[in-house]
Amino acid sequence: MKPLLLIIGLLWATIGLAGGPGDKPAEVKRDTVKAVVMYGEEVLFDVVEELNDRQVRDLRDSVLRFHGRSSFTDYLDQYISLTSKCEDELINYIDSLFESEDVPYALINQINLFLANRPEKAIPELPANLYIGSSGEGIPAEEFYPIWDQTNPNPYEWNLGAEDTSLSILLTDAEQLGHFHVPVINTMTSTFGWRDGRMHNGVDIDLEVWDPVVSAFSGVVRVARYYGGYGRVVVVRHYNGLETLYAHLHRFKVEEGQRVEAGQIIGLGGSSGKSTGSHLHFEVRFKGKPLNPSSFIAFDEQKLVNDTLELKRTKNGYVSYPKGTLIHTVKRGDNLFEIARTYGTTTYRIAKLNGIRRNDYIYVGQKLRVI
Repeated sequence: MKPLLLIIGLLWATIGLAGGPGDKPAEVKRDTVKAVVMYGEEVLFDVVEELNDRQVRDLRDSVLRFHGRSSFTDYLDQYISLTSKCEDELINYIDSLFESEDVPYALINQINLFLANRPEKAIPELPANLYIGSSGEGIPAEEFYPIWDQTNPNPYEWNLGAEDTSLSILLTDAEQLGHFHVPVINTMTSTFGWRDGRMHNGVDIDLEVWDPVVSAFSGVVRVARYYGGYGRVVVVRHYNGLETLYAHLHRFKVEEGQRVEAGQIIGLGGSSGKSTGSHLHFEVRFKGKPLNPSSFIAFDEQKLVNDTLELKRTKNGYVSYPKGTLIHTVKRGDNLFEIARTYGTTTYRIAKLNGIRRNDYIYVGQKLRVI
């Protein structure tokens, strides 16, 4: 196949007219342009040109789920594995592809486009509203909270944070915040959102009595006592401003005012309080408002979706989502099935990411995380 030359940008030159005798000719000015060698017009995903690595993976997973494995998904796998390589490695790889029995021109063209549009490496700029906190504080994130109450899991007035608009919170850092740990490695039995006509402000994770429960982040224990329907409950305030709650415990392994590290055992699982069986009820709150843990924690993979959490203030609390995710604003005529199909995902995944049910009503202006 003969290569085509795709010119990206404009090429122009201005040549000054010669003056009188002895005058110097005007300087020729030229703009540089990017040229991409294309072998035909076939590419892997010409409709969605600027997908990041995570979005390409989601596209591949969606195609696998609905259409099964094919040469297209194999090319996507190869493309994902290549985007982290340097230019010389990619050029050598392209050369090797031409030696294939069936030359994958679509993959070659996509790599050439990637090389032509790869941005220059730059030092990442931190958000102006990023809150990091300090592990040297006696009381973590004291500037966010008016009190340090060791008797009530959620003692804060509802209007705390009413003046907030948006905030970025660093979730994990090896030096200041430590690493993240899921409290219990087991199956989630109940999600965040409405359940039996009332709001379920956390997630439930299955466990056996005496199973160890660990702190998600480093911080200081604010509450460790028996409290109403929570039963034996531990609340840890973290240096990033979040508070996590661990309920229905059988035994305490920490005491109020104690500093704990991420991954440290804070109690043993049980079924105390209003509980129908042994499990951990796990909540994440900011300024007393519950956040959907599944919006930024990948429980199945036991990791955070991103190391930075974005919070947007709403009338009743905060919308939380990891930095870099894709948000869809609901428009008139939208429904969950069409939104899922547009983004190559499923209604189940969108519902899980947003703490809603698949048959819930959605409203114009509502923001839904789709990837």
